[in-house]
Amino acid sequence: NPDMDDESNWLNKVYKHTGLMPKYGVITYDFTDDPFPDEEWNQGVKKMYERGLIPGVYNFFDIPEEGKNAFREVCDIDPIFESGTNPTKSNFYAQMDRMAANLKWLSDQGIPVIYTPFVEQDDNNSKWHAKDGKENAVKLYRLVHNYFTKEKGLGDYIIWAYHTRESDGALEGFYPGDEYVDILGKSGYGPDLNFPEYEWAVEKKKQGKIIWWAELGINNRNDPPRDCMDVIEKLENDYPELAGFVFWSDAGFYNVVGNLNGPEFMADPKIVTLESE
Repeated sequence: NPDMDDESNWLNKVYKHTGLMPKYGVITYDFTDDPFPDEEWNQGVKKMYERGLIPGVYNFFDIPEEGKNAFREVCDIDPIFESGTNPTKSNFYAQMDRMAANLKWLSDQGIPVIYTPFVEQDDNNSKWHAKDGKENAVKLYRLVHNYFTKEKGLGDYIIWAYHTRESDGALEGFYPGDEYVDILGKSGYGPDLNFPEYEWAVEKKKQGKIIWWAELGINNRNDPPRDCMDVIEKLENDYPELAGFVFWSDAGFYNVVGNLNGPEFMADPKIVTLESE
């Protein structure tokens, strides 16, 4: 639920469990399942911003190829880049127009967002945007960026974020380019938290990029609860140049709600909360 005061919202769950509110929250505009109207997503972002949170926005664009309806199906992406019109291109451009209207509404309210157009850019197991190959995945990201910034004039209020899974070489291989990315990072779940392109990412940081862990799950579903403080120790020791990390929250075992020392973790001075500002 995009309303941070709703019982099912994870910001609310974290706050009730720890007594502290994260400084950063994300709302996913899911065009595949469409569980909420755009207005509710927009109002959810607005409420976070007005409460003092940094708002993040993820997009799940629906698979645009005609006759397909599953997020994980293979999609022929080439028609999107053809001249003239075709059903796949029209479908995807209609979704970009829809999202651009949402971002325009937010920008009209003076709300900047950290925007991730494609979650886990390299995920060719479960996301259509990566199933047609690396080249087209990169072209899709660049298309959305150029369409929103050059065609729709939305550049001033969007901070562009990009991330891949932990796969070795993915972060560099699927990288859209320096002119398209402000923040880059990894998605990782479980106890290991491997960042194989860390040194490459550090070089990007030297060029002005922010590097972080964009999606992090502390534990696996069937493992016993883990000490949340392990995360700080692991990332500080292995990846000290990261700006931070964001817990993924669609199950408690991923984050502070379902693991040990959640309140102590949130109260640590190294963790940025709304109250610590």
